[in-house]
Amino acid sequence: MKKIYQQFVSIFMVWMAFLVVVQPVQAAEKIDFILDWVPNTNHTGLYVAQEKGYFTEAGLDVTIRRPPEGSTTELVGLGQAQFGISFQDSLAARFAGDLPVTAVAAIIEHNTSGIISRKDAGIEMPADMEGKSYGTWNDPIELGMLDYILDIEGKDFSKVELVPNQADNSVVGLANKMFDSAWVYYAWDGVMADQEQLETNFWYFKDFAEELDFYSPVIIVNNDYLKDNPDPAKAMVQAIKKGYQFAMEHPEEAAGYLLKNAPELEEQKEMVLKSQEWLSKQYATDPAQWGQINQERWNKFYTWLFEHELVDKDLTQSTLFTNDLLGE
Repeated sequence: MKKIYQQFVSIFMVWMAFLVVVQPVQAAEKIDFILDWVPNTNHTGLYVAQEKGYFTEAGLDVTIRRPPEGSTTELVGLGQAQFGISFQDSLAARFAGDLPVTAVAAIIEHNTSGIISRKDAGIEMPADMEGKSYGTWNDPIELGMLDYILDIEGKDFSKVELVPNQADNSVVGLANKMFDSAWVYYAWDGVMADQEQLETNFWYFKDFAEELDFYSPVIIVNNDYLKDNPDPAKAMVQAIKKGYQFAMEHPEEAAGYLLKNAPELEEQKEMVLKSQEWLSKQYATDPAQWGQINQERWNKFYTWLFEHELVDKDLTQSTLFTNDLLGE
C-alpha cells in the first residue's frame, strides 16, 4: 500500500511540474509612446523608465517613437499610438474639437517658457519689446499671450515687428540677428544660448500673468485605450513617474540614458548635462507629487483663452485631465 501511495505521489508531482512548465506566460502589454519632438531633456524620464526596466517590471512592452509626419496629439487621438506628449496650449483647439485624448501627467510642474532676446537688443522686460523684432510661429495663442502681457505693461504689441521664425532653432536665429527675441523653453534653448556663449536676457510668461502658468508639456493617452485598458494605462503612468523621480535624484545618470537613446546628442553632451541638471529641479517641487495637475491652474488658463476668444468653447467644464493614474 505504501509503495502504491509513493507511486501516486510521484506521478502527481510529475504532473504538477508539467503544468508549471506548460503554463502560458502572459504576454507583456504593447504600448506605443510618441514624442512631441526630437529627444531632449523633457523626455529623459521616459528613457530612464525604459533603461531601468520600470516598464518591464510593470508588464509593459513600450516603444518610444519620434514623431512621424503629423501631430502627435492627432495621432494619439486617432488611436495610432496609445500615449504621447502634448501641451496644454496646443491641446485647447483639439479639446474644443472633441479629440478623444486625456492629459494624465504634467512632465514639468510650472511653465518654464518665456521670451529670450539678445542682450544687445535691450529687452529686459516685456515692455522693452515695443519697437523691436520678434521671431514668430504666427500661432494665435502665442501672439495672444504676447499682446496680453504687453497690454498689461502699458505697451502696444502692434508696434513689435513680427518676423517669421524659420531658423533651425531660435538661438541660431538670435545669433544671426534674424530677430531680436523669440519664445523658447529655457531648459533647452536657454541653456543652449549659455553654452554658445550668446549673451541673452530672458523672462517667463508666468512671472507677468499667473493665468499663463499653463502645463507644458503633458503626457496624453487615447481615451478608448484608457477606458478599455485602465490597469495597463495606470501601470504605464506610474512607471513613467518612477523614471522622472529617478531623473530628479540622479540627473547625470539619467542624462546618460537619454544620450544612449539619442546618440546624435553626443556632440551636445555638455549642454544636455547642463539642461538635465537645471530641469531636474523643475519637474516637481516634491518628487512624490510628480505629474499632478492642479485643476484651478488648469482651468485658469482655459478660462483666459475662452475670454480672449482664442478658443471657441469653454473647456473648464469638461474632464480633460486626470490625476488618477499617478498613484500615491
